[in-house]
Amino acid sequence: MRLTILAAVLLSTTPVLAFDAVTYRGTLGRSDILVELTDPAVGMVQGRYSYMAVGGDIPLHNLDGIESFEFAEEAPCSEATCIIGDDGMITDPPIGGHWTLNFSADGKTLSGTWAPEGKPGKTLDVNLVEIGRRSLPEGTEITPMGLADSVFMQIWANYGGLSAATAPYEFAKMDVALTEGDIQELDGSSFRFVSDPRTIFEFPRIVALADGSSPDAANRALAERHGIINVAALSCLNNAYAGLTYSGYDVSMEGGSLGDYDGENIAVGYLSPTVMGWMESGSTWCGGAHPNNHSDSYIIDVKTGEDLPLVRIFKDWTATSKIDDYHATVDPVAALAAPEQYYWTPGQPLIDYVLANYQPQDPDYAADCGVEELITTNLGVRFGPGDTAIFSLVGLPHVNFACTDDLVTVPLADIPELLAPTAKDYFPSLAR
Repeated sequence: MRLTILAAVLLSTTPVLAFDAVTYRGTLGRSDILVELTDPAVGMVQGRYSYMAVGGDIPLHNLDGIESFEFAEEAPCSEATCIIGDDGMITDPPIGGHWTLNFSADGKTLSGTWAPEGKPGKTLDVNLVEIGRRSLPEGTEITPMGLADSVFMQIWANYGGLSAATAPYEFAKMDVALTEGDIQELDGSSFRFVSDPRTIFEFPRIVALADGSSPDAANRALAERHGIINVAALSCLNNAYAGLTYSGYDVSMEGGSLGDYDGENIAVGYLSPTVMGWMESGSTWCGGAHPNNHSDSYIIDVKTGEDLPLVRIFKDWTATSKIDDYHATVDPVAALAAPEQYYWTPGQPLIDYVLANYQPQDPDYAADCGVEELITTNLGVRFGPGDTAIFSLVGLPHVNFACTDDLVTVPLADIPELLAPTAKDYFPSLAR
C-alpha cells in the first residue's frame, strides 16, 4: 500500500492558529521511542517519531478520527518508490507500517499496536506516556514537516534555546549515554570531550576549574549547545522521507546522512574560572545551495554559563538589535540588560588597531582576499593562553570563506587603552 489516500493530507498545509504539540516517550516492541503529535483537540492529528538509538524522525500521517488514532508510517524513499513530479513534489511516498493508538482514561498515555506494511498479522505493542508539550508558532503547518520545521523557528529564529519547555521532543532525544574522552589540562583548569554515539562529533565539558569553583552553569550551557548541534545533525537523517522535506529535490535516495556534522571539529582555546572560549569548524550540508563552511568562535561567562558580551572586555563594541530592526545600533550599556537580543561587533577603534598592526605573511594573498576591507566588516576576537586576544576574520560568506584567517595576536595587558574597566573582572591578571 502507498499513501495515495493521503495525498490530501500531505497537501493540507493551510496555516492555523497556534496550538500545542504533545511529546510522548515509550516503547515500540522492545525499542525506546519518542513520538510528537499535534493536539487532537484541533482536528486531524499529524506526527513524527524517532528511535532513541537512531535519532532521525519518521513521519506519521493520520488516517482516521479523534478517539482512535490510525496512522500510516512512511518508509524511506528510494528511486523506485519516490517519484518526483513536474512540480518537484512527491505526493505518493511509500508506507512502512501502520499504527493504531488509543488514549487512556486520563488522557496522559497512549497504547496500541504497530504492524509492518504488508504483514497485518505481525504486530508489536506500542506504549507511550506524555512527557511534555509546546505551543507551536502561529501559522505552523499541520504536517510532520511543519512540526519539525517549527522547532528550528523556536530554537534559532526566536532565540528560545533548547529546553524541555521550548522543544520537549528534541530535548528528550538528548537523553542518551555520552562517550567520554580523556581529561585535558588548560592553564590549571581541566576539561574533556564527550560525544553522542549517534552523531560522533566531540564537544567539551569542564571537569574542574583552577580555583575550585563549580563548573555547573557553564556545563549546562555546553550541554545545550551540544544538543543544538545534535538536533541539526540528526535532522539531516530526515531527508530520507518525503514527508520531512520541503520538496522532492531535498529527498536523499540513499537513506539520509548526518550532513558531515560527524566531521565537525571543536577546539577549546581558553578556559579559566571566569571565561571559556572554543571554535567550531567544519563544512556541513544536508540541503540548500551550498555547504555551510564555517569557523565560528564562542565565548561564555563560566560563572553564569551565558554568552560573554565583549563590551565587558573592550571599550569599543557595538550592539545591533536582532529583533526590532537589523540596522538599529543601540547603546551597548543598555543592551547588556538582554545581550542575547543583539549582535555584538567591534567598534572603529578596535578596527583601526587591527588595521595598524596587521602584518600579512603573504601580501599578495591578503590583497586578493581584500583583507583590509574584510577587517572593517568581519572582525572578531577570541582569547588564547596567557590572556591574549586573537583578532581574526569571522562570518565570511561562502564565496570568500577561504580568506578566514587570524590577523593579530596580542596580550591583553599590552592594550590597556582598548580595554573596558570590567575586563579585569574576567581576566584577573590585568589587575595584577
